[in-house]
Amino acid sequence: MNPGHRAGRERAPDRDPAAMSDGGRPHSACQPDRARRAGSGALIRWWALPALAALSLLPLPPAAASDWLVISGLSHHFQQRRDWREVNPGLGFERDHRDGRYGPWTFSAGYLRNSYDRPSLYVGGRWTPLALGPLRVGAFGLLASGYPSPVLLLPAITAEGRRFGINLLAVPNLPGYSGYVGAQVRIALD
Repeated sequence: MNPGHRAGRERAPDRDPAAMSDGGRPHSACQPDRARRAGSGALIRWWALPALAALSLLPLPPAAASDWLVISGLSHHFQQRRDWREVNPGLGFERDHRDGRYGPWTFSAGYLRNSYDRPSLYVGGRWTPLALGPLRVGAFGLLASGYPSPVLLLPAITAEGRRFGINLLAVPNLPGYSGYVGAQVRIALD
Protein backbone atom coordinates (compact mmCIF):
# COMPACT_ATOMS: atom_id res chain seq x y z
CA MET A 1 0.00 0.00 0.00
CA ASN A 2 1.25 3.47 -0.83
CA PRO A 3 2.19 5.40 2.36
CA GLY A 4 0.46 8.47 0.89
CA HIS A 5 -2.88 6.64 0.89
CA ARG A 6 -4.89 5.44 3.83
CA ALA A 7 -8.13 3.56 3.38
CA GLY A 8 -8.48 4.92 -0.16
CA ARG A 9 -7.97 8.56 0.87
CA GLU A 10 -5.17 10.81 -0.28
CA ARG A 11 -2.80 12.18 2.29
CA ALA A 12 -3.80 15.65 3.54
CA PRO A 13 -1.53 18.46 2.36
CA ASP A 14 0.95 19.90 4.83
CA ARG A 15 -0.71 22.35 7.19
CA ASP A 16 1.83 25.17 7.05
CA PRO A 17 -0.18 28.26 8.13
CA ALA A 18 1.93 30.49 5.88
CA ALA A 19 0.90 28.39 2.88
CA MET A 20 -2.80 28.13 3.71
CA SER A 21 -5.76 30.29 2.84
CA ASP A 22 -8.33 31.26 5.42
CA GLY A 23 -10.46 28.28 4.34
CA GLY A 24 -7.72 25.77 5.18
CA ARG A 25 -6.87 25.02 1.54
CA PRO A 26 -3.34 25.37 0.20
CA HIS A 27 -2.87 28.69 -1.56
CA SER A 28 -1.98 26.97 -4.79
CA ALA A 29 -5.53 25.58 -4.84
CA CYS A 30 -7.28 28.91 -4.30
CA GLN A 31 -4.86 31.55 -5.58
CA PRO A 32 -3.94 32.21 -9.23
CA ASP A 33 -0.44 31.12 -10.13
CA ARG A 34 2.21 33.79 -9.40
CA ALA A 35 3.89 33.16 -12.75
CA ARG A 36 0.67 33.96 -14.60
CA ARG A 37 0.48 37.37 -12.88
CA ALA A 38 4.20 38.16 -12.92
CA GLY A 39 4.47 39.41 -16.54
CA SER A 40 3.76 43.12 -16.85
CA GLY A 41 2.61 43.35 -13.22
CA ALA A 42 6.12 42.61 -11.95
CA LEU A 43 7.59 45.33 -14.15
CA ILE A 44 4.95 47.83 -13.05
CA ARG A 45 5.44 46.93 -9.40
CA TRP A 46 9.19 47.56 -9.43
CA TRP A 47 9.26 50.93 -11.16
CA ALA A 48 5.84 52.49 -10.63
CA LEU A 49 5.76 52.65 -6.83
CA PRO A 50 9.09 54.53 -6.51
CA ALA A 51 8.18 56.74 -9.49
CA LEU A 52 4.81 57.68 -7.98
CA ALA A 53 6.43 58.40 -4.63
CA ALA A 54 9.04 60.67 -6.27
CA LEU A 55 6.36 62.44 -8.34
CA SER A 56 4.31 63.15 -5.24
CA LEU A 57 7.26 64.96 -3.62
CA LEU A 58 7.44 67.66 -6.30
CA PRO A 59 7.15 71.13 -4.72
CA LEU A 60 3.58 71.86 -5.79
CA PRO A 61 1.11 74.09 -3.97
CA PRO A 62 -1.40 72.32 -1.73
CA ALA A 63 -4.47 70.94 -3.39
CA ALA A 64 -7.45 73.20 -3.78
CA ALA A 65 -9.71 70.21 -4.35
CA SER A 66 -11.69 68.49 -1.65
CA ASP A 67 -13.12 65.60 -3.70
CA TRP A 68 -10.86 62.97 -5.21
CA LEU A 69 -11.12 59.93 -7.46
CA VAL A 70 -8.83 57.24 -6.03
CA ILE A 71 -7.25 54.58 -8.22
CA SER A 72 -5.95 51.63 -6.22
CA GLY A 73 -3.12 49.79 -7.75
CA LEU A 74 0.05 48.46 -6.22
CA SER A 75 1.36 46.70 -3.14
CA HIS A 76 4.58 44.96 -2.20
CA HIS A 77 4.65 42.38 0.60
CA PHE A 78 7.77 41.83 2.68
CA GLN A 79 7.12 38.09 3.22
CA GLN A 80 6.88 36.25 -0.08
CA ARG A 81 5.95 32.84 1.40
CA ARG A 82 2.39 33.38 0.23
CA ASP A 83 1.25 33.97 -3.33
CA TRP A 84 0.18 37.61 -2.82
CA ARG A 85 -1.65 39.58 -5.46
CA GLU A 86 0.45 42.76 -5.71
CA VAL A 87 -1.44 44.49 -8.52
CA ASN A 88 -4.68 45.57 -6.82
CA PRO A 89 -7.00 47.34 -9.28
CA GLY A 90 -9.82 49.40 -7.84
CA LEU A 91 -11.66 52.72 -7.69
CA GLY A 92 -12.74 54.87 -4.80
CA PHE A 93 -13.87 58.31 -3.72
CA GLU A 94 -12.35 60.57 -1.06
CA ARG A 95 -13.61 63.82 0.44
CA ASP A 96 -11.20 66.03 2.41
CA HIS A 97 -12.31 68.01 5.46
CA ARG A 98 -9.35 70.25 6.23
CA ASP A 99 -10.78 72.61 8.83
CA GLY A 100 -11.87 70.11 11.45
CA ARG A 101 -11.59 70.65 15.18
CA TYR A 102 -9.06 67.80 15.44
CA GLY A 103 -7.12 68.46 12.25
CA PRO A 104 -7.62 67.36 8.65
CA TRP A 105 -9.78 64.30 7.97
CA THR A 106 -10.43 62.48 4.72
CA PHE A 107 -13.43 60.21 4.33
CA SER A 108 -12.93 57.36 1.90
CA ALA A 109 -14.98 54.59 0.24
CA GLY A 110 -14.29 52.27 -2.65
CA TYR A 111 -13.61 48.87 -4.13
CA LEU A 112 -10.39 47.00 -4.94
CA ARG A 113 -9.14 43.50 -5.63
CA ASN A 114 -7.08 42.92 -2.49
CA SER A 115 -3.81 41.07 -1.90
CA TYR A 116 -5.72 37.90 -0.99
CA ASP A 117 -7.13 38.08 -4.55
CA ARG A 118 -10.61 38.79 -3.18
CA PRO A 119 -13.06 41.61 -3.91
CA SER A 120 -12.92 44.20 -1.15
CA LEU A 121 -15.34 47.03 -0.40
CA TYR A 122 -14.06 49.59 2.09
CA VAL A 123 -15.24 52.67 3.95
CA GLY A 124 -13.18 54.65 6.43
CA GLY A 125 -11.32 57.77 7.36
CA ARG A 126 -7.78 59.06 7.28
CA TRP A 127 -6.53 61.51 9.90
CA THR A 128 -3.31 63.30 8.93
CA PRO A 129 -2.43 65.91 11.56
CA LEU A 130 1.30 66.12 10.75
CA ALA A 131 2.34 68.24 7.75
CA LEU A 132 5.84 68.07 6.26
CA GLY A 133 5.75 70.21 3.10
CA PRO A 134 3.51 68.42 0.58
CA LEU A 135 3.38 65.33 2.82
CA ARG A 136 0.70 64.65 5.42
CA VAL A 137 1.29 61.86 7.95
CA GLY A 138 -1.25 60.07 10.11
CA ALA A 139 -3.43 56.97 10.26
CA PHE A 140 -6.07 55.33 8.09
CA GLY A 141 -8.87 53.40 9.80
CA LEU A 142 -11.40 51.47 7.79
CA LEU A 143 -13.93 48.69 7.60
CA ALA A 144 -13.19 46.38 4.67
CA SER A 145 -14.54 43.12 3.32
CA GLY A 146 -12.31 40.32 2.02
CA TYR A 147 -9.72 40.38 4.82
CA PRO A 148 -9.27 38.10 7.87
CA SER A 149 -10.31 41.05 10.07
CA PRO A 150 -12.87 43.58 8.79
CA VAL A 151 -11.36 46.38 10.92
CA LEU A 152 -8.03 47.80 9.77
CA LEU A 153 -5.87 50.58 11.24
CA LEU A 154 -2.84 51.53 9.16
CA PRO A 155 -0.17 54.23 9.23
CA ALA A 156 -0.62 56.52 6.21
CA ILE A 157 1.26 59.17 4.24
CA THR A 158 -0.45 61.37 1.66
CA ALA A 159 1.30 63.66 -0.80
CA GLU A 160 -0.63 65.91 -3.13
CA GLY A 161 -0.41 68.72 -5.61
CA ARG A 162 -3.27 70.70 -7.15
CA ARG A 163 -4.66 67.93 -9.34
CA PHE A 164 -2.84 64.73 -8.35
CA GLY A 165 -1.75 62.99 -5.20
CA ILE A 166 -0.70 59.64 -3.81
CA ASN A 167 -1.68 57.67 -0.72
CA LEU A 168 1.02 55.43 0.73
CA LEU A 169 0.23 52.80 3.34
CA ALA A 170 2.90 50.81 5.14
CA VAL A 171 2.63 48.05 7.70
CA PRO A 172 5.63 46.24 9.25
CA ASN A 173 5.78 42.46 9.53
CA LEU A 174 3.61 41.33 12.44
CA PRO A 175 3.21 37.86 13.95
CA GLY A 176 1.16 35.86 11.46
CA TYR A 177 0.91 38.72 8.97
CA SER A 178 3.15 39.97 6.17
CA GLY A 179 3.97 43.64 6.21
CA TYR A 180 3.52 45.60 3.01
CA VAL A 181 3.72 48.95 1.25
CA GLY A 182 0.73 49.97 -0.88
CA ALA A 183 -0.04 52.91 -3.14
CA GLN A 184 -3.14 54.64 -4.50
CA VAL A 185 -3.22 57.54 -6.96
CA ARG A 186 -5.55 60.49 -6.22
CA ILE A 187 -7.05 62.66 -8.98
CA ALA A 188 -8.85 65.89 -8.02
CA LEU A 189 -12.50 66.10 -9.10
CA ASP A 190 -13.20 69.81 -8.50
